[in-house]
Amino acid sequence: MKVLQRGTLISAALAGLLVLGGCASSGSGDMSGTTGSDGSSANNGGSGSGSNGSGGSGGSGGTATTASTPTGDIANKGGGVLTATGDAVSSLGTTVGGSNLPGASALGNVVDNLGNTVSVLGTGVQSGLGSIGTNPNPIGTTVSSTGNVVTAAGNTVTATGSLVDSLGTGPLQPLSPVTTTVGGTVQQVGQAVANAGGTLGTALSTGPVEQVTQQLSSAVVPLTSQVTTATQTLGNTTGLGAPATNLLQTVGGGVAGVGTSLTATNAPVVSGLGGVVTATGATVAALGGATSTPGGATSANPLAPITGALGGLGGTTTGGSNPLGAVTGSLGGAASGGSPAAGVTAPVGSLVTSVGTSLTSTGATTPLAPVTGAVGGALGTVGAALGGGAHH
Repeated sequence: MKVLQRGTLISAALAGLLVLGGCASSGSGDMSGTTGSDGSSANNGGSGSGSNGSGGSGGSGGTATTASTPTGDIANKGGGVLTATGDAVSSLGTTVGGSNLPGASALGNVVDNLGNTVSVLGTGVQSGLGSIGTNPNPIGTTVSSTGNVVTAAGNTVTATGSLVDSLGTGPLQPLSPVTTTVGGTVQQVGQAVANAGGTLGTALSTGPVEQVTQQLSSAVVPLTSQVTTATQTLGNTTGLGAPATNLLQTVGGGVAGVGTSLTATNAPVVSGLGGVVTATGATVAALGGATSTPGGATSANPLAPITGALGGLGGTTTGGSNPLGAVTGSLGGAASGGSPAAGVTAPVGSLVTSVGTSLTSTGATTPLAPVTGAVGGALGTVGAALGGGAHH
C-alpha cells in the first residue's frame, strides 16, 4: 500500500511539472508534420496541420490528464519504427529514380510515395497513441490521421498511373495508345482517392466520430495507466522490475547503436535501414518503462532467494552427492554475482561478442568492410553489456 501511495505522489508531482511545461508538449505536433515529401507533401502538410492542432490542444489540456505514460512512450517509439521504415523506402525510391534505367524516374516516384504512405501512418500513431497521457483524445488523433494515409495512398496510385503512362516510350512506343489510356485512368483513380482522404480526415475528426473516439480515449487511457502501474508495482515489489528495465534498455541501446553505425556507412539501402534499426532499438528500450518506475526497488539479483535455495539443494546429503548439484550449484553461484541474471546472459553475451568479432574480421577485406565493421563493433558492445566480455 505504501508503494502505491508513494507512486501516486510521484505521479502527481510529474503531472504538476507537465502543467508548468504544457507548451513543450505541443511540440510533438510540429514534429509529426514534417514527414510529408515529394508529390504528396502538399496533401500531407494540409492534413498534418489539423493533426498538429489536436496535438496542441492535448498540451493545453494537460490538467485533465496524467503525465506521459510508458504506454504512450512505447506507442510513440513503435510509430517511429513505421516512420523510419517509410523514410527508408522513400530513400530507396530516390536511389531508383536517380538511375539511368528506362522508366526509373517514374518507378522511383512510385516507391517514394509508397514510403511516404508508411511514414504518414507512423506519424499518425506517434501524434495520437504515442501521446497518451498528454493528448486528451489520442485515439481520435490517430483515427483522424487515417485521412492522411488515404491521401498518401492516393498519391501513390497517381504515381503508378504516371509509371504506366511512361511505359509507352522508346522501344515500347507502339503501346503508347494503351499505356496512355490505362495510365490516365489510374491517375484519375489516384486523384479521387487522394481527395477522398481529405474528406475522410475531416469526417473522422469532427462530429459523431470525434465524440465516440473521445469516449473511447476517456475509457482506455485510464485503463492503460492502471495496467502499467500494476506491472511497475509488481516489478518493484518483487525486485524483478529494475533488472528487466536495465536489460531492455541495454539491449535496446545496443540495437540502436547498430542502427547508428549502419546510418554512418552512407551506403545505399544499408544506410536507410539504419534508421529503422535505431527506431527498433528505441522501442525495445521503451518497453523497460513498463516493468519498473524510476527509482523503484532494486536488487543485486532478484532471483537470489530462489537460486540460493536451489544452490543449497546441490550440496551433499546423507545419502551422497545430489545429482542436481552441478546445475543447482551454477544457479546458486549466479545468485551471488553482482549482475542480475549474469549466469543466464553471460553465455548469450559471449556468443554475440564472438559473432561480432567474426563478422568484423571476415568482412575486413571485402567491399562491405565499412558495414561489417560497424555491425560487428556494435554487436561486440551488446555482447559486452550482456556479460560476454570486452569486444576486441
